[in-house]
Amino acid sequence: MLACAACLLTGCVTSDKYKLAKKDTPPATMLTWTVSTPPAELTLETLIVIKGPGSWKYDARWDEYMVKVTNHGASPLRIDSASLVDVLGELQFPGDDPWKLEKLSYTNWDKYGKAGVTLLAGYGIAGVYATAALYVGLSGSVAAADAMILALPVLLVADVAGVAIIDHNRKEQVQQEFARRRLALPFTVAPGATARGSLFFPMTPGPQRLTLKGKVGDAPLEIVLELKPLAGLHLKPGEAK
Repeated sequence: MLACAACLLTGCVTSDKYKLAKKDTPPATMLTWTVSTPPAELTLETLIVIKGPGSWKYDARWDEYMVKVTNHGASPLRIDSASLVDVLGELQFPGDDPWKLEKLSYTNWDKYGKAGVTLLAGYGIAGVYATAALYVGLSGSVAAADAMILALPVLLVADVAGVAIIDHNRKEQVQQEFARRRLALPFTVAPGATARGSLFFPMTPGPQRLTLKGKVGDAPLEIVLELKPLAGLHLKPGEAK
């Protein structure tokens, strides 16, 4: 009871923000959707969404597009930008900071809601995921309450320090894994070579297409991958356009 009280008063449950996914999370489902715009070839290898297969962060508020870009030509290929077209026809861009991405996802979802779009996190890939609320009940005798009052200062100090350390370590783990997986823009692909990594977008409902823009030598290049199979992503059934 004392531990629960200390936990509630110090806000220790907020450390969930930095938790990694459970070890028994199923592996990502391979998609391998490919489009060619000579000399470039773009493949969407998999898509990882909140609490879905392959998810490595608990309650991750972003969409991870794992892609590879192959250069079949004789000149270096440079990719400068990437974008998604969302259900409202607006552009969404990949981010380089996990915490800013999560904030942007919340901001965007409020925008989608005001536009009349009904959202369901993760739907269209692995079903609807519900976020469980944590309820903690406390009860006890007057004697127990007196004991809690006496012990609480020590518990609070220990709990605050413990949660701070856990948060710090978990936050670093998330940032390191995010950086390891991220395909940083811009990037160059040598002739005959392949670049592979993840583009992290804010949670984007009903994505219509993924576009990469860049150059081959001095010539402009645009690669467009249509995403019709993802028309229902993050959307309540019947909302897909």
